[in-house]
Amino acid sequence: MSTVSRGAIRACLRSARPLFASHRVPVGAKRLMVEMVTAAARPPRGTRFERDTVAGVPVVRVRPAHTTGGTLIYLHGGGYALGSAKGYRGLVAHLAAAAGTTAVIPDYSRSPESRYPIALEEMVAVYSRLLDDGLDADTTIVAGDSAGGGLTLALATALRDRGLPAPAALGLICPWADLAIDADRSRPVLRDPLILPSMTAEWVPRYAGQHDPRSPGISPVYGDMTGLPPIVMHTAGDDPISVDAEKIEAAVASAAGVLHHRRFDDLWHDFHLQVSLLAEAREAVTDLGAALRRHIQTIHPDTAKVATT
Repeated sequence: MSTVSRGAIRACLRSARPLFASHRVPVGAKRLMVEMVTAAARPPRGTRFERDTVAGVPVVRVRPAHTTGGTLIYLHGGGYALGSAKGYRGLVAHLAAAAGTTAVIPDYSRSPESRYPIALEEMVAVYSRLLDDGLDADTTIVAGDSAGGGLTLALATALRDRGLPAPAALGLICPWADLAIDADRSRPVLRDPLILPSMTAEWVPRYAGQHDPRSPGISPVYGDMTGLPPIVMHTAGDDPISVDAEKIEAAVASAAGVLHHRRFDDLWHDFHLQVSLLAEAREAVTDLGAALRRHIQTIHPDTAKVATT
């Protein structure tokens, strides 16, 4: 597997920023650009993929060459407007292999064609149908990156509120979980080569529509996280969305929940997507998969435990 320097990848991402930030580039073109970025994650040899439909939602099933049991349900990122199951299958294949599980990647409806709460309701329906089809919640992980990380938290809260069995653990990669500060245009500017607060501010109304962006279904940091599964979270030091992680930590701690948070300094939003190119990304994906695996078939602790490295 090839290795590319941080500087080279950072330069490539920065060169793409004007197009991603431009209001003149249509969402369809931005979707194609994201497909090119996510396609850089090449799946491990021997991985098999199958297209399927679950509860009316298209999904990609991922089967690594070697598994030890369990299922990863992965919710892709992309500001609720970009990204796809096909584009994310390389990253998810690496994460599933590291966790020893198979995986399911739903192609949830994206904005601006579909707005909140459509994607969330689709994910509740997919999870429920998988349970009906024999999915064991105790050996299931739900994970996601960026908007998919926020959707993962919103899904876990919805499952709890509706009395459905919780997954064994949640995995969050650079979660976008506070859309309200973007609606208020108060997100800080950091050193990320691609993501600017002006971008996230643009995406919020396309997803939230007329709903209050502080609604916990849209911004989970404002919700009650009591009774959620253990959370394993990765963030990047240069990512302006990383400030959401501090609010997740506070909400989980106040709910006496379990959270392990690992910060990666001098790296950018969703650097895990460069798993096939960047040594730090490969190590992070392997670490995340192993940490999630440890939560399968374990008893959820009743006491608060928030760890940071």
